[in-house]
Amino acid sequence: MDFRGAIDFRIQPPWRWREDEPEPPSSAGLAGYRAVYGADYKKGVSFESLQADMRRHGIRGLIHSEPTSGSTRDWNDRVAETIARDRSLFLAGFCSADPRDIMEGVREIDRCYHELGLRGLSLVPDFYNIDLADKRCYPLIAKAAELGMPVGLHVGVNFTTTSPIRHGHPSYVDEIACHFPDLILICLHGGWPWPTEMIAVAWKHRNVYLEFGAIAPRYLASADGGWHPMRHFMNTQLQDRILLGTDWPMIRHDRLFEELPLLDLKPVVLEKYVRGNAEALLERMLK
Repeated sequence: MDFRGAIDFRIQPPWRWREDEPEPPSSAGLAGYRAVYGADYKKGVSFESLQADMRRHGIRGLIHSEPTSGSTRDWNDRVAETIARDRSLFLAGFCSADPRDIMEGVREIDRCYHELGLRGLSLVPDFYNIDLADKRCYPLIAKAAELGMPVGLHVGVNFTTTSPIRHGHPSYVDEIACHFPDLILICLHGGWPWPTEMIAVAWKHRNVYLEFGAIAPRYLASADGGWHPMRHFMNTQLQDRILLGTDWPMIRHDRLFEELPLLDLKPVVLEKYVRGNAEALLERMLK
């Protein structure tokens, strides 16, 4: 099956620009990710390799800042530079902000919007041992809403060794959506191990989208993967609010496209999932 023209809605910025550059240090808290995804899960994650991979598959994507080392500002700058290096492949960028320093986070969102041209906010408070709906996050969310920026929220399990998974429960998305009814919220990673709660929140709120970065489609499709009944709702009530994502390099595009048919989505839904919903959302983001 040919998936050329697909849009990967969540790609991490490359850790280095060329293959021969050294890898930057990783946070000790991410040791759990190495255990789950393998010690070499970020091997070959240069801009050059990502660019070649996307061109080979004929796809485009969006870059999300996710500070795993260094400063939030540096990673936001890296998102902007990634886009600038190849605007034919990278359609838009999401900045990040640290809720532990509220006013600096608000200023950083403003800088990213006005100076860097980034058009979304990606929040990962659970990496900082903070609930998604913690009061420290609200000024950041409000600033994004003021600027018309959709907000991506890290929902579901995290594999850090420093932060409990309860911080990413879908009920916090429900709370945020009730307080910001017009704000587009994108639930990154789909909310496992609480798929039924995640479905209920997305079904309730028309501006809540689900993105499945870092989730192999064969697990999403399996009755034994803990995702039941997500695939049913992807094919029915939520078909207009599902977004294809890899969270590259967590899932590589070769694997993504090999396993996508296992989801057994209706042809019209598959088209929405791989491209149509992202195009419609991008039109709202970039207007």
